[in-house]
Amino acid sequence: MQPSFDSSGVGTPGGFSGVSTEMPSVRFVWSLRLICALALGISVYLAWTAFMMGNVYGCSGGDLIDCEHILTSHWSKVVGVPVSVPAAGLYASLIALLAFARQRGPERLRQLVWGGMTLGSLMAGLAALWFVGLQVSEMKFCPYCLLVHTCGLILACTMLMSPLCPSSLKLKSAGISLMGVATLVVVQGATPKPDMFETVRYDEIPTSVEGAYSTNDVTELEVFEAPGEVFEAPGEAFAPPVGAFEAPTFGDAAAASDPIGTNDSANLKSSESSETTTKDGQPSVASTLLLIVPPRLLQSCELFLTLPESDEASAEPTASTTSEANESGTTAASAVSDENATKEKTESSDNGDNEKAVSEVPKPAERRLLTFAGNRFTLDVKQWPLLGRTDAKFVFVEMFDYTCPHCRNTHQAILGAQKQYGDDLAIFALPVPLENACNPAAAGAGHPGACEMAKIAVAVWRLSPQKFQTFHDWMFQGHRTVSTARQFAESLVGKVPLQTELSSAVPGQYISRHVSLYQRVGSGQVPKLIFPATTMQGEVNSPTTLCNAIERELAVVKK
Repeated sequence: MQPSFDSSGVGTPGGFSGVSTEMPSVRFVWSLRLICALALGISVYLAWTAFMMGNVYGCSGGDLIDCEHILTSHWSKVVGVPVSVPAAGLYASLIALLAFARQRGPERLRQLVWGGMTLGSLMAGLAALWFVGLQVSEMKFCPYCLLVHTCGLILACTMLMSPLCPSSLKLKSAGISLMGVATLVVVQGATPKPDMFETVRYDEIPTSVEGAYSTNDVTELEVFEAPGEVFEAPGEAFAPPVGAFEAPTFGDAAAASDPIGTNDSANLKSSESSETTTKDGQPSVASTLLLIVPPRLLQSCELFLTLPESDEASAEPTASTTSEANESGTTAASAVSDENATKEKTESSDNGDNEKAVSEVPKPAERRLLTFAGNRFTLDVKQWPLLGRTDAKFVFVEMFDYTCPHCRNTHQAILGAQKQYGDDLAIFALPVPLENACNPAAAGAGHPGACEMAKIAVAVWRLSPQKFQTFHDWMFQGHRTVSTARQFAESLVGKVPLQTELSSAVPGQYISRHVSLYQRVGSGQVPKLIFPATTMQGEVNSPTTLCNAIERELAVVKK
């Protein structure tokens, strides 16, 4: 007959040497079950949110508490599987073992129960030390994860101090647990960051415009204009093309006016009618010259016309009437001749001035229009938030949310691509908040503050495009709140200018236009990296993967 847990022959050969012969108390067993059940429940919940890509309830994030940052990091998975999945399996196994903790049976069963409990508890405790250390190094913590790790540490300490398992078995369990956790660490470190994106390829919409990457003659293609009166970079403006997709305007920026030269012509005619008519209704030569001859030339002409007449009058005071008539006729003919010559010179001078004025008229700023998503929309590099130079060789669109951890991870890949391409790469950075307060296409009520942070980003770009990259990178360095984002923005562009910009309707109008583009390409998850013919939607972790996509999708712009 096999000895039971409460038999007195436990110390005999075949039994556990140095092991308590008492049956474990009900309270002790149920305490272990509750600890394992709590850890199991949290692990299952975290695994479910990982697979569903949902938000963790009550853990919206902060400077230290950021569940999404932890649960979407590279260390939250092993061979592509969330670590909460094997954790749930481990705690479920421990609960199964505890079902036999007070059952009478052979010593082999007792060895299996408490040896397995010791092995599983030590493995949970060592794994807890590893993952808590990772959170400390990141300075980001997940309360749910910490609670599970606490359960593991309690179980490990309890089983190490319990007399239910012999010391020799405890040492073997500790060794096996240490090897298991070490294997986990090595596998996680050797596994490259997985890319969790899908590539969407669009059927190209036919258009009469050739060359999707540079055109100034857009007639039939719809151009997605930015909101506001002035769309350009500071100091520049242009007339939008016919048929362009115009943004909401805030008042009539360009009032209707007469064609160039109309008012000037009217004033000139009025001047002629009032100044070139003498008392008897006949035009005066001097008055005509006054209008068409510059002042200095007019003075010379008057001096030339009056001096001969004065000299003849003083030299021949008693000349006959016939001589005076001849002299008058000669003087008149000379005046007419001088008048014709003066008119020719004046017309020649006016033509030269007009040609000079025409040559000095500044040419309108050229637009660089880029088409994306199979000709579904066209953007101007000077109208929208841009990371990089407007003349960059490679340009694509990024739609993102500052509260999205997948966008935060993708930003690291984008930084790697920017480092490789330098000034040859530029990105349309269009924030698309996943908060339905400003995005009706967003599902659920998550991502609080996303709308306001997106508006702050647009305001920073409008006030200082050169500092937009700094603000954008800072926002993705960790979880940010509306208050911290506003404070950092004020340090870049000033408190009063930022308040003035945010109090206007322009940042909100920009976000509304970004959402319209987001809906145009099918909504869904972000981030979205949009190219002329395809879109990568979802998390992109590898800079190499992104650079390959840039080379493949934007090869049309290579020179």
